[in-house]
Amino acid sequence: MKFKRALRLLVLIVIVAAIGGVLTVAFFHRRQGTPREQEHEHPVTAPLRMPMQDGKRVVALAPDVQEQSGIVVSPLTSVSHQEEINAYGTVLPLQDLVDLWGNYAAAKAQVTKTQATLGASRKAYERSKGLHAANQNVSEKALEAAEAAWRADEAGARAAQDALQAVARTARLRWGGVLTEWLSDTSPALDRLMQQQDVLIQITVPAGVRLGPAPPTARVQADDGTVVPAKLLSPAPQTDPRLQGQSFFYLAPARIPGLLAGMNISAFLPVGSQAPGVVVPAAAVVRWHGKAWVYVQTEAHRFVRREIATSTPLREDWLVADGLAAGDLVVVGGAQILLSEEFRAQMQVGEGEDAS
Repeated sequence: MKFKRALRLLVLIVIVAAIGGVLTVAFFHRRQGTPREQEHEHPVTAPLRMPMQDGKRVVALAPDVQEQSGIVVSPLTSVSHQEEINAYGTVLPLQDLVDLWGNYAAAKAQVTKTQATLGASRKAYERSKGLHAANQNVSEKALEAAEAAWRADEAGARAAQDALQAVARTARLRWGGVLTEWLSDTSPALDRLMQQQDVLIQITVPAGVRLGPAPPTARVQADDGTVVPAKLLSPAPQTDPRLQGQSFFYLAPARIPGLLAGMNISAFLPVGSQAPGVVVPAAAVVRWHGKAWVYVQTEAHRFVRREIATSTPLREDWLVADGLAAGDLVVVGGAQILLSEEFRAQMQVGEGEDAS
C-alpha cells in the first residue's frame, strides 16, 4: 500500500516537472522571437538614426523608398501680397431688411395716395372759393366743407410723409445710408440681395484696432474653406456687440455654398504695403501639436520639418511670409508618411539609447 502511494507521488512530480520545462522553453522562445518576426518588427525602410541639420532632425529616405512611399516634391513660387488684418465676419440674415423694404414701400404708397387726395381736395376748395366770391353760386356752408376736406387731406398727407421718414430713419439707424437709399429707389443692387444673388456680410475688426477709410475690397473665408472676394458697401452704423470694434458692410457673391445667413466666418482686410511671400499648397501641410508644418527636401534623400504660419489663406493654399523661400522643394505628396516615419524613428532611437 505504501509502495503504491510512493509510485503515484513520483508520477505526479514527473508530470509537474515536464509542464514546467515546456513553459520555460516557450517563455524564452517568446522573448527571443524568430528572425522573421524580428524582421517584421523593424522595417528596413525606417531610419534607425536621424542626423541633425541646423538644429533640426532630418528624415533620410533612399530614392527608391521615396518612390515606393509616394513622396512627391514641388518648388515653391513667390507672390506679392498685401498685408492683412484678420477680422470677423457674419453673414447677415435679411429678414429685417425685407420687412423694412415692405414697410417703406407701403409708406411710400400711402404718401402718393394722400398727395393725390390732397391735390383733388385743394382744387375743389379753390373752385368753390372762386364761385362763392363771384356770384354766390356756392353757399358759405359748402365752401367751409370744401375747406375742411382740403385741410383734413393736408394733415393726412403730412402724417403719411412723417411715417415714411420714420421708416427711413429706422432703416438708416440699422442699415446705414447706402442701403436706405437702395430702399427708397429700389435699386438693382437691392434686387440682387433680395433674390439671394449676393450676400451681405458685416465685418468687424478686433477691439482696439483702428482703420482709416475702410478697404474697398476684402476676402472672406466660407465654411468649407473657400476664400472669395467681397466689396465694400458702407460703414455699418452698429458694431457687433460681442466684438466692440469698427464694423463695415461688404457684399459677396451668394454662389458659394458655405456663405449661409447667420454664419460666422473669417475675414481679411488689406492694409499697409505689399509683402513678399510664397504659396504653400494645402497638400504640403501636416498638423502636429496644434501647429502647421511642411517637409522641405534639403538633399536628394533628406527632408527637414519646418513650422509655418497659416494665418493667410489663398483660395485653397496658404501664403507664408517667413521661414520658406521661393524655389524651396516641399513635399506635396506623402508628407504625413514622413511625419510618421520621423516619430517612429525617434522612438526606435530612444529604445536603442535605453538599451545601451
